Amino acid sequence: MSSLKSIVPSGKVTRLRLFALVIFCLLTVVVSFSTLAYAATPAEQGQAIFQQKCQGCHTIGSGRLVGPDLKGVIATRDRDWLVSFITTPDKLIGQGDPIAREIVQQYGLPMPNLGITEEDAQAILVYIEAQSAGGKPAPTPTQTTIATPTTVSVNTATGKDLFTGKLALKNGGPACLSCHNVSAIGVIGGGTVGKDLTTAYSNFGETGITSILKTTPFPMMKEIYTAKPLTDEEITGVTTFLKEASSAPSTTYQNPGLFFIIGGVAALLIIGIFQWLWRGRLAGVRRPLVKGGS
Repeated sequence: MSSLKSIVPSGKVTRLRLFALVIFCLLTVVVSFSTLAYAATPAEQGQAIFQQKCQGCHTIGSGRLVGPDLKGVIATRDRDWLVSFITTPDKLIGQGDPIAREIVQQYGLPMPNLGITEEDAQAILVYIEAQSAGGKPAPTPTQTTIATPTTVSVNTATGKDLFTGKLALKNGGPACLSCHNVSAIGVIGGGTVGKDLTTAYSNFGETGITSILKTTPFPMMKEIYTAKPLTDEEITGVTTFLKEASSAPSTTYQNPGLFFIIGGVAALLIIGIFQWLWRGRLAGVRRPLVKGGS
């Protein structure tokens, strides 16, 4: 097979190579400028991160949800502190930071560590600052879907059955009772892994409870319910039950020691029953021994 040099003169081969190199360089420059031209601004990056990780608990100018309204927070908090709190809230709370602990005390729940980097935190702050300056709440799609559905027919009994597990959740998630207690459940109560939810509706309101159940912002909830989310009907039912439970008198103490007491009493009762049933089990052995001894 003839080589390229035998077909095309060497001068032309060199020119072809040079032409190809120039075209490649031009294409590289065009692609680079296109990428820069369409690169998201820090505010756009912050908006995307905020919608993904923050808006389940916070708004910017639309009022309190699970956490505080963040409008104007740049002006009231130190920026470095905000970055630290966004990236490692658990660390600040654990160190006893007074502002962090005040927020936890005021809102009743610690902010979870969502794995946000410092760069992402800065972008979120740029977005919050831009929205705060604009004087309008952030136009986020989720805000229009957070409201509790009003077309679903539910009642407190249905919500209680969903909460306790008497009615199975459609997507296979565990019942809320597995981790949480509510005073309206009864004397035995629910789990102690999670927070007692008796006053949850009073603290967060309908929008806040619905937001938590929709977005599952806390690590344990996210791990459990991301793949098995609650339906709108189930969220409505549980929210309705928690609303009713918030006004019910407390009948549960959520005391783990209660289970040990019940277990001890049950064990003694079982031992007593067996003792009574087998009260004559040793008579055949004891009688000859007693007679021989006398």
